[in-house]
Amino acid sequence: MVTIVKHEWHQVDSQFAYEIDEDKLSEIYPDLSEEEIAQMLVDLEEGNIDVETVVNDAWDNDIELDWEHQYDDNWTSRKGGYDVTYELGDESSWYTAPEDEPHTHKCTNCKWTGQKYDAEWCWTDKQGNEISEPRKICPYCESDTELTEYGIEKEKEGAERMARWELESNRDSEEVLEQVLQELKDEFDQLVIEEEKKEK
Repeated sequence: MVTIVKHEWHQVDSQFAYEIDEDKLSEIYPDLSEEEIAQMLVDLEEGNIDVETVVNDAWDNDIELDWEHQYDDNWTSRKGGYDVTYELGDESSWYTAPEDEPHTHKCTNCKWTGQKYDAEWCWTDKQGNEISEPRKICPYCESDTELTEYGIEKEKEGAERMARWELESNRDSEEVLEQVLQELKDEFDQLVIEEEKKEK
């Protein structure tokens, strides 16, 4: 089989892919023998036959190609109308969407989980008093949120990155580094303690 790729060029480049085989070529070219079809597939793979010619011949012979949508790439320099181009593809032409990152936050009351930016900002404490540092609350029941295990891991990584940055920015100040590392250790130890309390 040979992968061919179609691009629809307009305000968005929509990429599609299709894997053409000898059976489909036989539908497009019913007058060719099996040997000729086999050779045609080889020539197509080696680039000796123009991909667009085969696609146009399929269109002319009312043979449908079931294109599989891969992704859309924003492209705004073209105005009005759109062009269609074809090219040879390979395994890398087939697009697989990346898996969603695990949630970093969860509600302390309901079953909501999400990323930090999915939670709501609240500028008052539980008693309704204004606070200087906002807290993150559940977007559904407005309860407090807490870190998931993955969230704790990400917080630790972020703190370690900050510590490394502080180290690079303050190479001559060992005291600053020790303070940052101690704060990191205390913060992480507190998170572990809170997690252990919840598990009990």
